[in-house]
Amino acid sequence: MKLNRKLLFFPALAVGIITLVVMIETRPDVPTKPAGDRARPVEVMIMTPVSMAPEAIGFGQVSPKFEWKAIAEVTGKVVYRNPDLERGRILTAGTEVLRIDPLDYELKLIQAKADLGSSETQLKKLALENSNNKNSLKIEKNRLKLAETELKRIQDLRSKKVASQSDVDAQQQTYLAQQKLVQDIENQMALYPDETKVAEALIEVNQAKVKEAERSLEKTSIVLPRDLRISSVDIELNQVVNLQQEMIVAQGLDVMEVEAQLSIHDMQLLVQSLEAKERDAVGSPLPSFSRLHAEVTLSSGNLEATWPAKVARVSDSIDPTQATAGVILEVKQDYSQLSPSGTPPMVSGMLVRAKIEGTESAAWVIPERALHGDKVYLFEDSKLKILSVTVLYRRDQQVIVDGDFSDGDTLILNDLLPAIPGMLLKLETLDDDPKSLEGDA
Repeated sequence: MKLNRKLLFFPALAVGIITLVVMIETRPDVPTKPAGDRARPVEVMIMTPVSMAPEAIGFGQVSPKFEWKAIAEVTGKVVYRNPDLERGRILTAGTEVLRIDPLDYELKLIQAKADLGSSETQLKKLALENSNNKNSLKIEKNRLKLAETELKRIQDLRSKKVASQSDVDAQQQTYLAQQKLVQDIENQMALYPDETKVAEALIEVNQAKVKEAERSLEKTSIVLPRDLRISSVDIELNQVVNLQQEMIVAQGLDVMEVEAQLSIHDMQLLVQSLEAKERDAVGSPLPSFSRLHAEVTLSSGNLEATWPAKVARVSDSIDPTQATAGVILEVKQDYSQLSPSGTPPMVSGMLVRAKIEGTESAAWVIPERALHGDKVYLFEDSKLKILSVTVLYRRDQQVIVDGDFSDGDTLILNDLLPAIPGMLLKLETLDDDPKSLEGDA
């Protein structure tokens, strides 16, 4: 029985082999796809340079460009306080808001004018004396000549024994006295130029005292130099003020400033979009900020107000807490054009959003979804080409890049996983029509 079982194994093995061979020979061929069917469908757009300008967004607080402080330059008691002098009030130019007791300063002015009049009289007196001395000198010189002639006559008579020696001595004394009188007048006239200079200097000193007294008297009245909004009042009626005491703070209305904080990268992009043909006093490039376009927006609930702005200058330092650069914008406003239903006025302390746009230039602009890290995909001869790019900046959900593009290149918009250079591609179709190549341009 054991021998019979072994003999049955070989026929069974032969039948199995024959069956396997028949199955292999008779199986149908595996269907294969042509090469074109293996191509990945892609969505594309045509690359072409587009005019684009960098845009930076920043935030900042509104402050007045002009701030006026009333600081006491004289001392005394406040005898008048304008009834409209209250925080928040808008007062017109020329309005007297405070008056300090002027009595002491009026007395000083009167005294200074009296001293000035006295010094002017002294100068006139010197001029009159000098004129009299000139006339007196002529007269006394004539008398001196007469005395000298008389002396010679008497001396001749003495030599002839006609006149006595006492007559000669008397005439000699008369002659010497007259000579001394002439000398005294000449000495007085010699001092006249110096005395005049002293008198003129005294007049100038007294004139300065009069002007100082007038200024001090003028400073007792505090008048607004322009239309201002009162922001702080620290003085009351009958209060005594001291020198350098701050009494009022007011703000200008016509021009407001916003120091918008921008990232250093955004600031650099804006500056690079400008031409710097001029240089400042130290020789560094001076960009033309007037070519930048800016606007300031206030958002509060349902209110959204926008004002056009001008880029005036760049702040002197970097904010150490945020590492941002301050760009100072100016906004002009005319209160006479305001209306309750229109744009509200800008006031100090508003937190606003600033948008600054640089100058336009031709650039390569792609949708955000077409960027894969630092690479983009190009459709070239129905194959994938991977190109490295540098991101310059982003704006409006688009990316401005720099790369080795050519006008007319076909950019792939959708992602490819895996992305292998040279892999077969085909344009994505819908109802047998290719998709628009410019839909996402």
